[in-house]
Amino acid sequence: MRISLRPTRRLATTLLAVLALGLSGCAGAREARSQQMMERAQQRFADADSNHDGRLSRDEAKAGTPRLADHFDEIDSDHDGQLTTAEIVDYIKQRRGSR
Repeated sequence: MRISLRPTRRLATTLLAVLALGLSGCAGAREARSQQMMERAQQRFADADSNHDGRLSRDEAKAGTPRLADHFDEIDSDHDGQLTTAEIVDYIKQRRGSR
């Protein structure tokens, strides 16, 4: 009995192509999701920044961003009693790196 491998190769090639397209689509979707998350985070920060000085005091964080308030002392790397977007980004990167 002789079995032809041609259909199997075609099927494998087709599956690889579909997988590659799917993975590239996932990367695009991940990028879009990251962008949306960043925009929402920036908006939440701006909404919580009641005096519009570009920094969050402990009280502003408690009122507008409770999750940041819960980790305020960890995030406030220069210990000035204010959170900046740079400190928040650094904290998030540090947390992601420790996983």
